Amino acid sequence: MTMSEDEFARLREENETLRQEVEDLRYELDVEACHVAGLTAQIKALIAESDACPSKHTHPLVRRAEYIHSRTGETVVKTGAFPLYREAFDAEAAELGIPNPEKIRG
Repeated sequence: MTMSEDEFARLREENETLRQEVEDLRYELDVEACHVAGLTAQIKALIAESDACPSKHTHPLVRRAEYIHSRTGETVVKTGAFPLYREAFDAEAAELGIPNPEKIRG
């Protein structure tokens, strides 16, 4: 049984749609990997510095500070470790070939 030109074209189009979906999912996974890298950097720093600090509530990485959200421009309150998150997120994005990571992270 041979395929008609229409069937073949439909399958080719479906194949291209599936390829795009896989590419989109890979990108989303890469963004999540960046998020994990940022959070991991924050957590490691917070644990190490909190353990070593006798006045944990006054330590710079534990204290809350205001930052500007990269995408929304809104003021957000985060721990002093937030710049570590951004740095690690951007480094992971660079390694994964994601341009302009500030457009997708906080």
